[in-house]
Amino acid sequence: MKFFKTIGLLTLLMLITTGCVSKDPDYGNFGGKDVDFSYAVEGNEYALDFYVVSTIQFTNTSAKTGKVTWDFGDGTTSTEANPTHKYAKAGMYKVTLTVDGVGSRTYPLLIYDIAPSLSVTSQSAPTIVINDVKVNLGIELPNPENLECKYVWTFPEGTKTADGKTITTFTGYSHSDGTIDNPGALTFSNIGSQKVTLQTWFDVNGENRRLEDSYVNVQVGSSLPAPTLYYAAVGGNIKAYKLVDMSKLPAGTKNMPFDMGVSSGNMPTNLVFATEKTVTDSATIEQDNVYILDCGKQYYYINDENGTLGDGKITVMSADGSSANSMVTNVGGQAFNDPFQGCTDGTYLYYTDRNTGIRRLPLSTRNETEKTVYSSTDGYFVVNSQLAYYNKGIAYGAINTGLYIDKNNTFWWGKNYSGYGIYRFKTSDIGKTGAGVDIPYPIVLQNTQPRGFTIDEELGRLYVWMTKGTTPNPGFGDYNLPGATSTADYSKYNAFVQMDADPINTTDAEGVYVTQMVVDAATHYVYFGFNAASGEKTYKTGLKYYNPETKKVYDFQGNTDKILGVCINPRATYLF
Repeated sequence: MKFFKTIGLLTLLMLITTGCVSKDPDYGNFGGKDVDFSYAVEGNEYALDFYVVSTIQFTNTSAKTGKVTWDFGDGTTSTEANPTHKYAKAGMYKVTLTVDGVGSRTYPLLIYDIAPSLSVTSQSAPTIVINDVKVNLGIELPNPENLECKYVWTFPEGTKTADGKTITTFTGYSHSDGTIDNPGALTFSNIGSQKVTLQTWFDVNGENRRLEDSYVNVQVGSSLPAPTLYYAAVGGNIKAYKLVDMSKLPAGTKNMPFDMGVSSGNMPTNLVFATEKTVTDSATIEQDNVYILDCGKQYYYINDENGTLGDGKITVMSADGSSANSMVTNVGGQAFNDPFQGCTDGTYLYYTDRNTGIRRLPLSTRNETEKTVYSSTDGYFVVNSQLAYYNKGIAYGAINTGLYIDKNNTFWWGKNYSGYGIYRFKTSDIGKTGAGVDIPYPIVLQNTQPRGFTIDEELGRLYVWMTKGTTPNPGFGDYNLPGATSTADYSKYNAFVQMDADPINTTDAEGVYVTQMVVDAATHYVYFGFNAASGEKTYKTGLKYYNPETKKVYDFQGNTDKILGVCINPRATYLF
């Protein structure tokens, strides 16, 4: 059954009269049905797409008759009543049908170039893991005439055929009977996104044209279940690693990153892992998600007199990267209301703005527009002036640099500039201000410049990355976690690793530096993205981890990405 696409709506052919003198209408391009036509791809295959390889059937549906002329817009014409035509190049063409003595009709026709699609067609187990699961890949290419094509496959390191032989490339052809040579079932020896690329030459016996390259990322998990670390690559996508004990895997196995296929955004300062729970009459459905906090391009002070320069947003990505949806957007709102840091209590996502306060939304929120009003309490969970710390440590304009909620539901709120340090409070402390009201807890690391921090409650440690200024040196600090009545002093650390980070922007007071840290509960390692300053000689840009036993910072798997937000899914899984 053919699919016909008829374009156009009835418009009016207007006759202009002046006094009693009439003017004959021009026989031009007008909107009546006196001259009209439809077009469709010939044949059932690829019937909805207009490709350079497609034979297109044009059908004259004009109400009036006469000698016809078709102009296909590519320099060719036809006088057939209902011609077919094939375009040699992709592009936008104007197709015109003219009926002598009646008029003409023109429609635009967009012709697409063909490109191969490479995909996983089958796998021997629901989850692809290293070495054991066989994967079959297939090619899809619009080729209705079954012209011979040449395909060159390139495989990542560690790829093997069904008989266990290493394969790096494979050259195959498509044939006149429609079959395509295939390398067969494959296994992969390394964890992560295993990128298989495909080069294609179309019609090797004719035009022999090189088409656009194609690729597929085969997501290969670990053969041992392990937590998953996610990170936001600046200028790229969300990526992930399996935090697996490599000593328990076959010798030579590599742990490579997964490309989740979801954009990190402009300035992804924080990632928050959370399990969203939906209760039904019969069950509780759990969905693991990564919340991507992107504060946008304008993440430092700007003059936003009209309150319209906001460009931040929070995106919710499913843990396997199969979906991504908007949670809340501040695009077109007040610039200082963009989302910066966040945390969760399992029910809400709490997130800060630039320097006023903290908002919260249920984890299930989707497609919201930011409703808070900067420099007021409207829409906020808490603002600076609602805590007893205001004017006793926190001043107006204190820049937010971190947020954490512990198992006792105590919030830890990092501040830099006009309120240096980490401030603790409970929900019950909000609104208790004024003369005679004491601050809820001693200020932690007062007069330092914390840029990112996290807590290991099991080990009783506080980890902070600081910059210069009121701090003698920039770097990573390991401190004992202070109790409710105590604090932590800069000089009283368990370890301090000096490492100078690049602020990424030129506004030093609001440089992003190291924006987030996360603890792996299984190993107690602390992971963070480090962006080395030009003068830093010991540590290079990439994903790092701190070992509290050795008190040293290490590179992770040779990673060199520029990274901001990081989070961990603590569930031990083979893939995600």
